[in-house]
Amino acid sequence: MKAAKQIVLLGLIGALAAGAWFADLDGILGREPEGAQKSGKPKRVSRPVPVIVKPVIFDSDAAVIEAVGTGVAHRAVTLFPESAGRVTAVQFKAGQKVDAGAPLLKLDDEVEQLAVKLALVQLNEAQRKIARYEKLGTRGNIARSEIDTARTAVLTAEIRLSQAALALKRRTLPAPFSGVVGIATVEPGDRVTTTRAITSLDDRSSLRVDFDVPEIFVYGVRQGGALSATTWALPGERFRGNIATIGSRIDKDTRTMRVRARIPNRGDRLRPGMAFSIRLPLTGNRFPSVPSAAIQWSRKGAFVWIVRDNKAARVPVSVVKRSDAWVLVDAKLTAKHRVVIEGVQRLRAGRAVSVRNDTAEAKSPKKKSPDAKPATPTGRPGQ
Repeated sequence: MKAAKQIVLLGLIGALAAGAWFADLDGILGREPEGAQKSGKPKRVSRPVPVIVKPVIFDSDAAVIEAVGTGVAHRAVTLFPESAGRVTAVQFKAGQKVDAGAPLLKLDDEVEQLAVKLALVQLNEAQRKIARYEKLGTRGNIARSEIDTARTAVLTAEIRLSQAALALKRRTLPAPFSGVVGIATVEPGDRVTTTRAITSLDDRSSLRVDFDVPEIFVYGVRQGGALSATTWALPGERFRGNIATIGSRIDKDTRTMRVRARIPNRGDRLRPGMAFSIRLPLTGNRFPSVPSAAIQWSRKGAFVWIVRDNKAARVPVSVVKRSDAWVLVDAKLTAKHRVVIEGVQRLRAGRAVSVRNDTAEAKSPKKKSPDAKPATPTGRPGQ
């Protein structure tokens, strides 16, 4: 019985509260109560909602990629002899600059020189024979087939001479391009094979540095884009470069794409193998920027309240980037719009508002465009 009385009491309290709420619903919604005109009472008008506003400014979604990579020479090779034999001369010193085609190593070539002489003798004999046969052929004193055989002999002798000359050429190891040679691994008198590394050759006119760019910044990287690099070997110095090559795919494990930078090596101060810190600024698009306090959320997504003709208007937005207390958004906003940052809880579309903050202050914000935050290789903004 006692429990039943409590239930009845709670029901009465709820009914009274609901009645009070519905009684005041017109006041909450700013509508005229029924019967107000019949009774001759003045029409109830909702008071303007006091709000604080800030003007919309425009900023860029630019970012800065910071990454680490290792320098590699513009062209770099390890040299091997093209034939086996005994070393007769090493014609370079470590660290020496050489031109393309300069002889670096010579092998014994007596056999190859004799082969060239023999091939030359055979060619001369074949040429004399075909000349004699062609002269006789004009008189009809020799068969046509014998002339054809003599011509074939000339072609064969020419090929043998070319083969002998190529074998002789391969007894010398030339520089394939201009660059700086490394330390020699052989001395005169050593016997070498085609698998014996002789030295290295680097074209250090520029260095290549490969690094990874997070997936979210891939479309901000452009061929030829400017960048800067520093190295721990030369503290305090900054070297300028550009993007030389952009990878064709994103790594599915790291969610990054490989990018190659080219850094000119003016003064030959940089060395392959150095570690470089790359700083790549990315240009971005300009978007409206609003205080984070202005962003509101509903089931349909994010939006902001703006003041238009002293009334509240709702504008849908898409968040592009957050930076400190401001947010870049993609929305139909202009620099003339003012967004509400305080008093948003009582707003609805078309509700009258009263701007309480100083108008001059609102039109001249102290907020400056935030500098782009460096992005780590994981794609998170740098601290």
